Amino acid sequence: MRYLIFLLLSFVFAWTLHATEFNSYKLTSEAELKENYLTTISPYFYQHKIHYFYTKESLKIAYKIFEVKDAKASIVISSGRTEGMVKYQELIYDLNNNGYSVYILDHRGQGYSQRLLDDLQIGHVNDFFNYVRDLKYFVDKVVPQNQKKVLLAHSMGGAIASLYLESYPRDFDALVLSSPMHQPSLLGNTFSGALCRFIENRTNDLQEYMIGMHSYDETKHAFKNNNYTHSEVRYDIMRDAYEREPLTKIGGASAGWLVEACKWSKLSVQNASEIQIPVLLLQAQRDKIVTSGAQVKFCKNLGTACELKVIKEAYHELFIEQDIYREEALKAILEFLTKTLH
Repeated sequence: MRYLIFLLLSFVFAWTLHATEFNSYKLTSEAELKENYLTTISPYFYQHKIHYFYTKESLKIAYKIFEVKDAKASIVISSGRTEGMVKYQELIYDLNNNGYSVYILDHRGQGYSQRLLDDLQIGHVNDFFNYVRDLKYFVDKVVPQNQKKVLLAHSMGGAIASLYLESYPRDFDALVLSSPMHQPSLLGNTFSGALCRFIENRTNDLQEYMIGMHSYDETKHAFKNNNYTHSEVRYDIMRDAYEREPLTKIGGASAGWLVEACKWSKLSVQNASEIQIPVLLLQAQRDKIVTSGAQVKFCKNLGTACELKVIKEAYHELFIEQDIYREEALKAILEFLTKTLH
């Protein structure tokens, strides 16, 4: 009887400790953003200097470092298509406040990094794997090697991160994927694969906008028309961040980018079993930007190392979603890292 009581008390103590830790994360709310973004969060971002490195083709790649004392780990952020680090100001602030150093680069052709075409608005890449090569250089030359490392990736960055760890499986201790682009959503889950196969055979006008795409147009970015987030506060902050930094704006994708994205995202799913570290994949249930089916297949190919968590009713942009969705996603990430890294 005493043994049973001891076991019960031990379970209660462990659960209480776990619950306390889980609920003690420091996350910014939408209400706080209205008061603190321009006075605290954004100034914090701009206090940190932009650095650059050069690729073998002499392309200039921008990055920033946000270190904290006695960091639990180094988190490297691989962002999505069209994105620059200016979009990640709140996330960086929250990760730092929870004890993680952050290292973020702007992928070639976007953000503060050098564009690839004369038309600076076209999102283009000649070879999708170049994103991986840039990230490898960044990890080897900039990110500290003497502490735990986490690769945190969103959307297109998720395809890049998956390919990275399939090629360099020992470089990180954990992988977190937020709405990863394991397949672009062109006609929904059902027909995206077929359309990708058709597009992969296209060889003409690769440096021109894909059909239906155009340059950055603020008039087409009204909150009511968006499929990215339910949070008007965070959506407006994101748009304002790009208005403050007009050189970081980017428009639609080129035909060449889509050919490469279809080809390499498919390979990222096929080769998922090459990944040798724990993976958390956050799936936005109402995502219209990437397909959920490819994410499920990725996790299935990876096996027990992949933890798939569905954020119900959430849109694609989990890091700038309404509090109810964003907090669920970030708490899942922080709990996953606590469990995985310690």
